[in-house]
Amino acid sequence: MNFWLINHHANPSHEPGDARHYSHARELMRRGHEARIVACNFDHLQHKYQPMTAGKTWEHKLFADVPFTWITACSYQSNYEMARIRNMLEFAHRTRKGDWAAGLKAPDLILGSNPDPFAALAAERLAVRYGVPFVLEIRDPWPYVLTEVGGHSRYHPFVQAVDRIMRYLYARADRIVMFSRDSTELLTRYGADPKKIVWIPHGVDLSLYPEPSLAPNDGLFTVTYLGAHNRWNSLDAILDAAKLLQEAGIQDVLIRFVGDGVSKRALVERARVEQLRNVRFDDPVPKAEVAELMHSSDAFIINNRKDAVSRNWTSFSKTYDYLAAGRPVVSGSCAHNDPVREAGAGVTVDADTPAALAGAIEFLAGRTAEQLLEYGARGRKYIEENYNLPALVDRFEAMALEIVSERARQGGLVQYNHLPGQGC
Repeated sequence: MNFWLINHHANPSHEPGDARHYSHARELMRRGHEARIVACNFDHLQHKYQPMTAGKTWEHKLFADVPFTWITACSYQSNYEMARIRNMLEFAHRTRKGDWAAGLKAPDLILGSNPDPFAALAAERLAVRYGVPFVLEIRDPWPYVLTEVGGHSRYHPFVQAVDRIMRYLYARADRIVMFSRDSTELLTRYGADPKKIVWIPHGVDLSLYPEPSLAPNDGLFTVTYLGAHNRWNSLDAILDAAKLLQEAGIQDVLIRFVGDGVSKRALVERARVEQLRNVRFDDPVPKAEVAELMHSSDAFIINNRKDAVSRNWTSFSKTYDYLAAGRPVVSGSCAHNDPVREAGAGVTVDADTPAALAGAIEFLAGRTAEQLLEYGARGRKYIEENYNLPALVDRFEAMALEIVSERARQGGLVQYNHLPGQGC
């Protein structure tokens, strides 16, 4: 089969950020399929452009044998400016226009990833044009996240427009892929048919992670947060925990933040003003270098906002990376499902509770190296049994074969004579 995976924010493994589809594409190609990733060349995390030939609006690239198509759109520096919406619309328009697809082999299935809904809508329109199944992947449940996290009124015209688009996509999708195991009720509340929903969570390519081993003994107990610096991850609570540890006179703990995002500048400034000597901020690293960085840590930390979104929709890919690395995890969680608790791979406390986060860090810092390794080994085993990448691609492959077969039985055979630009 030939898959087109349309994800506005997809990245190859040599760049920081979202490499889910890159990993899935590699595994699908290893099995004899074809796969192409269509993404915007403006990097959402680093706010910079991927290299492209000057004057072009799209360009095909190859990264470790995985075909990418970069599609250009305007830049922006904040999630909360009109330029970001323009970026979404430009990417969606140029993706839907389809001139980048001229000469390519027609797809057998098109996946559209959300966010953002406009890119997913462009993917659906292409699927109609080619007469192939459309799979909608829900990364963030818009418009729910806009109202619950963003604080926007559900009557705002943009929120209303997004709601209409998502309800349309739910109705048109052959399948709806969700990441969070317990989110069916939330999606159905916004119009999704529960019979279409398939749970395919984030997974880990364990070939990137060596077997768990003792952490380096350098005199510091290093607790690492790795990922986006934004309101969703509520990193101020982790800074609060760092402040409590410092005020308690605990000298041998370092909390390291690795990544970037809209909140990073404010977090760095806060740490400077409050003279938090037990905190360090590092630049993001490419996915291919994550494992090496993680093995220099003694433990990891993650924290959810204490809100309805976190309870109903939490599936952080970083949690699975943490567990795969074989280190214990401090998890501030209010979600229905918490992999750290399920695996017995660390300490889970109430979300957004600095004192509890600080206590969990202090507890782990007091364990022996062998006890910490035992936590890590349980986490690694949990990933091997539940979230190993090939097993998750098995689910995706089976789903794809099923819906293509359904189309064939219904008389909706894939037509390869549709050309980009012919209309729907």
